[in-house]
Amino acid sequence: MGQSKKDTDSQKLKIMVIGIGEESFKILESKPQNLDLKTLAIGYDKERLKFLKTEKKFFINDTLKNKIDYSENIQDLSKVASKVGEEFSGFFSIANIVFVLTDLSDINIKLASILLKLAKDSKAVPIPVIKADDVLNVGKEISKEKFSELKKYSNSYIIREDEQRTVFSRGFSPFWEKIEGLYLSLALPSLVNIDFADFRTVINKGGACYIGVGEGKGDNKTINSYESALKSKFDLELEDVNGALINIIGNKDLALKESTNVTGHIEERIHKNAEIIWGVSLTDNSPDILKVVIVLTGVTYPELEEYLP
Repeated sequence: MGQSKKDTDSQKLKIMVIGIGEESFKILESKPQNLDLKTLAIGYDKERLKFLKTEKKFFINDTLKNKIDYSENIQDLSKVASKVGEEFSGFFSIANIVFVLTDLSDINIKLASILLKLAKDSKAVPIPVIKADDVLNVGKEISKEKFSELKKYSNSYIIREDEQRTVFSRGFSPFWEKIEGLYLSLALPSLVNIDFADFRTVINKGGACYIGVGEGKGDNKTINSYESALKSKFDLELEDVNGALINIIGNKDLALKESTNVTGHIEERIHKNAEIIWGVSLTDNSPDILKVVIVLTGVTYPELEEYLP
């Protein structure tokens, strides 16, 4: 079984979520208030940006848009990158995990590449987040080409599922449910700590990254917790998973007791040489409720396999 670990050089968690374009703004606007993280927006509609509640906004005017449109590579984008860097320097200097929400359009992929490079140069972990429907809609060859561009500056990427699967009782999207689970797992003191350094170790294994949050109750709470965490709109193949970060959350007696069971079940389903790091967080919840947060890298999506690099 994987070992829990504590890195004495770990940094205080600072997550930043950047949205490019109108679709991503809807997600930024639904950020849970309990999360201490920064949201930034980049867009082409000045009026829309004006009313967006984010920590930072950057308007792409027609002149800047044309420069991006007609550039051939990241070198041609140097002036744009310099401008973006100036606007966001104060944020990149403190962030250590940067999620970039984008579609696969040419201009947004170029902007995303700039942001990912800035994050990487600032020693943060850059992670592009792409909606699954965008992957399917652009076609196999174009999708592979766009992901190849993003992979120049990021080891891993996240496939975002349909936002219609809203968690109505909480009032925010599945994306934020995952980020909240990750944030609480990494930021809060725990009985067995996992932290940013552990996340970085797993995410640097590379490939498609899947973040899952699940909850179980009753007699089958252990199985239900990790099975619901692995529930996806798409089939998930875990045989090639190369890294796993697992946090078990619950009442003191329950969480400790079930940590071995949960970790063991997941270990059986992933590659035998995968690195597994686990932690235990305590809550005052009912002793009959168990929650699991899972981060996996190297996940395979059979339905999307021909669209991904």
